[in-house]
Amino acid sequence: MPHPFPVNTLRLYVIPIYSTLLKPSNEIWRATYLSSRQTGLRIVATKGLPDWRAGQKRKARAILYGTSNPLRQVLSVSQLTAQVRVLIEDVFTDVYVVGEISNTKVYPSGHWYFSLKDKEATLPCVCFKTSNQAIKFRLEDGLMIVARGKLTVYPPRGAYQMVVNAVEPVGIGDWQLAFEQLKKQLESEGLLANARKRSLPLVPRRIGVVTSTAGAAIKDILSALKRRNKNVSIVIAPARVQGDGSAQEIAQALADLQTDPAIEVIIIARGGGSIEDLWSFNTETVARAVANCRVPIISGVGHETDVTICDLVADMRAPTPTAAAELVAKGRSEIAEKCDYFQGKLVTLMEGKLRSCRQSLLSLNPLSFLIAHEGRLKRHRLELKHQQERMIVMIARCLAEHRHRWRANAEKLASLGPLSVLRRGFSILRNRQGEVVCSVDQIEPGDELEALMEHGKLVLVVKAKSAEWQYPKERLNE
Repeated sequence: MPHPFPVNTLRLYVIPIYSTLLKPSNEIWRATYLSSRQTGLRIVATKGLPDWRAGQKRKARAILYGTSNPLRQVLSVSQLTAQVRVLIEDVFTDVYVVGEISNTKVYPSGHWYFSLKDKEATLPCVCFKTSNQAIKFRLEDGLMIVARGKLTVYPPRGAYQMVVNAVEPVGIGDWQLAFEQLKKQLESEGLLANARKRSLPLVPRRIGVVTSTAGAAIKDILSALKRRNKNVSIVIAPARVQGDGSAQEIAQALADLQTDPAIEVIIIARGGGSIEDLWSFNTETVARAVANCRVPIISGVGHETDVTICDLVADMRAPTPTAAAELVAKGRSEIAEKCDYFQGKLVTLMEGKLRSCRQSLLSLNPLSFLIAHEGRLKRHRLELKHQQERMIVMIARCLAEHRHRWRANAEKLASLGPLSVLRRGFSILRNRQGEVVCSVDQIEPGDELEALMEHGKLVLVVKAKSAEWQYPKERLNE
């Protein structure tokens, strides 16, 4: 594959910096080099030259021994960028850079992109997924770190950047920083609030335990439970408590124990160790599994001085695994003491309530109490009498109005009734069937009619009928 640099074969004196004397027989070798700029030479092949670039990290100076005129060549942008990239990658293969993080971005691919800056410069950086999986903490803007990696050039933008493979925070360890970051996140979600802590059952009948069956923690727990309460049953969900994958095993063990509806409380336990040994209990996986558990959880991880995220999320923290077992397996004497305590507290409260009621009764004057009620009764009697008088007046008024209305209607009915008409000389004619005769068309000569008058009736026989009649003239003159 042709190299983008113009190639010239020269004889060089390659002199390591650590040498104080020039020894041509030992320190001078032939070499083939590529010239890029007047500021540097790159040795690509040597004869007898130690591999100072790979292991010993020795610097060398190349002194021109012979010269030749280089071929004149016009470079494209890609060729020039490739030359710069080769130079930068060859010189800055393993560098440490301290700076402040800014413009942090985490892409769905898992790669981290950020910049390191100080007062005068900014360095773009990338940390690929294969490298950042070993970093315990999250990168945040404003965090001061020391990054280790190599420099390279990104040809599409023509900009140099640092490929980071390791990161260390400045002034605080990466383990402690990861702990503080997760603690802050869980606090913002309310998972560390005391309000969500649940109380432990007084006398649980079945207890779940999540720990390693090969450690001393399980032995301490079983010994404490046997010593204090033999009637409690134990369900053990074994899980690794350190190492890769242990956090997932602890979370799965918690999930398995929750399938047993008889379990009333769960103990998560592990013996003491370094922060690295206890790190499984500082992971977000375990913290969320503890927070989402349906039963109360006691965390007995490490010694009294060891504080983990699991301790902060759990409903109760015990300084040791033995103390965790003692919290849930109370002996008979402790239960009796607890009952005596509650009994004494109840008696004290009842006596205080009775004293308060007695004082309230003594503060009341029976005579004034009766007088106050007598006045109220007197006011109510007066009010009742007044309402009674008003009701009588309203009833009398209503009856008078109805009587008057009834009389008027009776007189009107009498004036319009048939008796008043008969009284004026009229009569009512009915045939044999009892039907009222209103027209001459309803009768024929010879029919027998009944005439109803004011004080009796007449039986009439029709001799003749006529459709015309005249009112008597003498009646008209009256």
